[in-house]
Amino acid sequence: MTRGFITIATGKELYYQLAQNLLKSYRLYSRNPMPFAILCDRENTYTEQFDQTVILEHPLNSFWDKFELLVKAPYDETIFIDADCLAYADLNEYWDYFAGADDFTGCGTNYPIESERGLFQAEEIGEYCGRAHWKPDICGGLYFIRRGEICNALYKECQHISQNYDSFHWPDYCAPRADETVLCLAMAVHGLHAMDADPANYGIPWEATQMEFDIFTGKCTYATQWHPKVEQGRLIHFATSNCTKPPYIFEIEKLNVMLKYGLKPGGDKQLLGLWDSLLYRCKLRYYYLCTKDFMVRGFWKILRMMKIASK
Repeated sequence: MTRGFITIATGKELYYQLAQNLLKSYRLYSRNPMPFAILCDRENTYTEQFDQTVILEHPLNSFWDKFELLVKAPYDETIFIDADCLAYADLNEYWDYFAGADDFTGCGTNYPIESERGLFQAEEIGEYCGRAHWKPDICGGLYFIRRGEICNALYKECQHISQNYDSFHWPDYCAPRADETVLCLAMAVHGLHAMDADPANYGIPWEATQMEFDIFTGKCTYATQWHPKVEQGRLIHFATSNCTKPPYIFEIEKLNVMLKYGLKPGGDKQLLGLWDSLLYRCKLRYYYLCTKDFMVRGFWKILRMMKIASK
């Protein structure tokens, strides 16, 4: 049986850069790196870094491309991780978490079909009314896929639901499209369950009430209104919109410094060059990035105010 990881990148070069950053962080923190593939729309210098490249012949450059993982995942068992994530621990620990999982699943909750919570309501799913008996609710950043007939059937169901997406009523926060909604309904129809979420699996900045991370040391702590403080998280799911902001950029620069010097995680006392120590240990580079970001945002805000005032 083969096992490995996969991520996805289609369209903009930024997504390939993010995928490469994820790969670097995984290999840095893994004691025994496993094969890591990429599902993408073309080969380039970024895909050369991966163990296997799986090409999408007709990419949609949208959330819908994730459904292709169900039939194109290259291993018997595959763990998918979104490209806008970074590892802060050995992600091979996920295999223990997914041991005994259904053929497809993600982290989350299984709500009773009559619950008001979840990504769909039992009376608003059209042709599927009466065929779903619980409501899986999963996060789209981490999936487990076991290759076989169940995932093939799930793929066909996802295609049907996505092609008729607007005929169903989804929660407003899922507008205009969301792969999780489609997958969760298809999972319910095919008798698949979400894995009970382990808060240590990943931290999400926009959900956190408190968060600290440092890729130099592996520090990754966070808390939300739903769970107490996690002292050591495995992964941070930054979201693409945050990957052009100082916290993520600074982490990537530190990651590259670690690779440059051959540093291992946790070695906050390991030597860097004087200049790199000032920039990264003393955070001068981070303060510069934050100042630059503040000034740019301030400039555009003032410009917008001037345009409004001139009307």
